[in-house]
Amino acid sequence: MKKLVLIFAILFSSFFELIAQTQDTKFLIEEYIKQSERQKKTATILMGAGGGAIALSFLLALTADDWNSPGFEGGVFLFFAGSATVLIGIPIIVSSAANARKAGRLSLELNSARVLNPENPPKTIYPALKISLPLNSSRR
Repeated sequence: MKKLVLIFAILFSSFFELIAQTQDTKFLIEEYIKQSERQKKTATILMGAGGGAIALSFLLALTADDWNSPGFEGGVFLFFAGSATVLIGIPIIVSSAANARKAGRLSLELNSARVLNPENPPKTIYPALKISLPLNSSRR
């Protein structure tokens, strides 16, 4: 019985570092993901509105009778405004992708554990992928 208790004590003492998770990293990952989703939504709206303005500008310019008509001038104005809106949306979507990569990088770490290996020297650091499942999430 004493041997069995000793074996279990040694076995569980080698895995105690694997059980702990820090809430700070989990909170930071969630914040990066929320920020990435907000930025992606904003960039999509900006780029869609800009694309719509560009399409409307072509329609106004093609239906204008003269170069000096208000429809043609309005089309030119809408073209530049839509182009600026699309160009503003590009850095926002790039920033969204960067925040998503930061969240992914935080979830990939090197963990350490004491592994009992009688043949080789013990390996204490190994790559690991953290996967968390939100069981009480409000979004399902």
